[in-house]
Amino acid sequence: MAHQPLDDLELETLEAFLESDQVHEECQNFVMAHGFLTALAICPANIASEQWLPVVFEEEPKFNSSKEGKQIHQYLIRLYADIEKELESEDGFILPCDIEMASAEDELSELQEWATGFMEGVFMTEVHWFESDKEEAIAELLLPMMVASDLFDDEEVVQIRSSEKLTQSCIAQIPEVVTDMFLVLRTEPEKRPFPKANNNKHKQNKNKKKKR
Repeated sequence: MAHQPLDDLELETLEAFLESDQVHEECQNFVMAHGFLTALAICPANIASEQWLPVVFEEEPKFNSSKEGKQIHQYLIRLYADIEKELESEDGFILPCDIEMASAEDELSELQEWATGFMEGVFMTEVHWFESDKEEAIAELLLPMMVASDLFDDEEVVQIRSSEKLTQSCIAQIPEVVTDMFLVLRTEPEKRPFPKANNNKHKQNKNKKKKR
């Protein structure tokens, strides 16, 4: 059976459910889940839905019926497939949110939520991201995600985020580096791109990662 992309109504239904009182307060919202599933789609290992669905929900939602539960599970699985198909296409990757940071320090923009979800996906599958011959390239490409997310306080990230110009320059690269990471991790060496996320000559030391 051919893959059927989520239509607008299905996307709205999924988004509303993830924001509803039926889910745990720590459940990922739609934008965070999109970032999380994007990271899983980039990861070269196949992660079964039984492993990642509980991470999205934090704990099992209070579904009104088994039919609703099956529907929401299928919507998330199809969203994962939609993201994977987009990464495999020759079209540029499109984020489900504006590429901007929150104006207040105690708030998170949708981009920051997306990047937080993305990094949670990286943490979950970290062993598959940092193989010896790919570690440096992936570390550089992850820098814009680190800057956009709310999970890191190492010196380099703080320095970039202290400058609005540097921050905007860095996060503007996110759609491009998503594609580059997919190519680095999921294609043959001769087809891998040279990392482009290092325009400002910033390098990440992945040992400085801070996990929530």
